[in-house]
Amino acid sequence: MSQSNTIPAAPPPIVWSDPARQSLFNTWLAGLCAAGSPTQGLKPDTLRLASADASFRRYFRVDFELQPTSGSRIIMDAPPDKENSRPFVDIANLMARAGLNVPQVLAWDAANGFLLLSDLGTQTMMQQMNHEDPQANHGTYMQAVDALITWQLASKPGVLPAYDEALLRRELALFPDWYLAQHRGVAIEGDVLKTLNTAFDHIVAQNLAWPTFPADLHSITSSASARSDGGS
Repeated sequence: MSQSNTIPAAPPPIVWSDPARQSLFNTWLAGLCAAGSPTQGLKPDTLRLASADASFRRYFRVDFELQPTSGSRIIMDAPPDKENSRPFVDIANLMARAGLNVPQVLAWDAANGFLLLSDLGTQTMMQQMNHEDPQANHGTYMQAVDALITWQLASKPGVLPAYDEALLRRELALFPDWYLAQHRGVAIEGDVLKTLNTAFDHIVAQNLAWPTFPADLHSITSSASARSDGGS
């Protein structure tokens, strides 16, 4: 019996609402793929959507092959009129110097908000959890705690802004504004709004009662975003 060769289906095209931005992106990506470029080896025909978050940022995944290595990279699309990429780049560098496994910035078009990053994998810590045997996850959680301690030991006063009340409330607002209202279609009003506001007031009061901590702490405390290989 002959064995047929199945050709992998091409990924669906990336949808752009702004043709001008799409053109900027295509020009930038072509430059990264050009022979002699430090990032040559990228395969633009493999470009596909990786994820999005509670912001205007989008993330793409693209394969690369440059013998003797191959794999994938992540591209961040962060429109500069809506997202400031500088804090991401600066904090990634700080965390890398602290010894944490974080995305490496391989290329950055600061003017247009395009970044090429190393790929930490497709599975998050949450997706790797053993739900049948919670105790089996102890080692994974201890690894995450070790990363938090490493980061805190490397933190220095005055390098990052304090996580003050304004920033806390802005982060908390993502839950009703983005997840409940936009993602789940839940109306935030009446008793629901009152309950949320009361809960948020308690959370803010409890957090502000503790010593100050850096404004990027949340970036490595979520099991839904931490990568299973120890990255964040």
